[in-house]
Formats: sequence, C-alpha cells, structure tokens
Amino acid sequence: RYQYYLQVKKDVLDGRLLSSLEQGIRLAGLAVQAGFGDYNQFESHDFLREYVLFPMDWTQDEAVLEELTQKVAQEHRTHSGITAAEAELMYINEVERLDGFGQEIFPVKDNHGNDIHLGIFFMGIFIKNRIGRTTVIYRWNDIGNIAHNKSSIVLELINKEENVLFHT
Repeated sequence: RYQYYLQVKKDVLDGRLLSSLEQGIRLAGLAVQAGFGDYNQFESHDFLREYVLFPMDWTQDEAVLEELTQKVAQEHRTHSGITAAEAELMYINEVERLDGFGQEIFPVKDNHGNDIHLGIFFMGIFIKNRIGRTTVIYRWNDIGNIAHNKSSIVLELINKEENVLFHT
C-alpha cells in the first residue's frame, strides 16, 4: 500500500495525472495527514510552504501558492483522527477517480503526419486527436496483432481489411 501510495503521489506531483484544483487540494490535505499526522499537533502550518504539495506548474505565483497552502491546511484539519494508513488509502482512492488514471499516453503521428496521442488502457488502445475530434477506441478483442518496424507501429484489426499505422 505504502509503495503504491508513493508512486501515485509522484505521478500527481510530476503532472502525469491531472487533477482539478479542488481535487489537488483534497489530495494535498490527505498527503499532509499521511505524512505528518493530526492538524492539532502543530502550532503553525508554516512548514507546509516547504513541503511539495502540488504539481510544479501550479506553483508559479507566490500569492497563489500561499492561498493554496492555506486551503490545504483547512483540508488537513478535516482529516484529524485518521491514521497514516487510512489517509494513504483515501489518497489512492481519490487518485483512481482522476481522469487518465490507468492510461499510458504517447505522442505519435498518424499516416498523414498529424500529431495525435496513442493511449493504452485496460480496454484496449485509443487515439486522441489534438484538434478535439472524438476519441477512437480499438478494443483488445478487435486487435489481431500489433507489429512494429523501427519507428512505425501497426495495429492489425480482426474484422476490418485495413491496418492502422502510427509513426513515433
């Protein structure tokens, strides 16, 4: 549990898993509870300024960082009495609800040279276009074979005559 908690926390802080501001504050409050214990044992929460609570791209402005840190201290207060193990499990459960959890996404080009994202998740392989078109999903049972040659990846589909080609 602890190792998994550390991994998903790193994914959140590195920006691999994106969260809303509200979710980020809730996650940071749980991380503080897991790492430092109950709120009421501290006279001041100034130490939170030194602790990495958010993804780096959130903390560019010092005033915004101060406001977010105060919100985390308030969130931390609501978790008093929760053990570190319980806070870690709550953090994991919260992360599992984030958009993109369980997906690995890679930048590729389609056959026409357009930049797209190729993603892998439990249901199969999906393609996201940057333009905003709908996501195309190829389910695992529709894929006969996945082949590669140098920088090209080919999805051979079972029920269709066509193959789908990507360039990395």
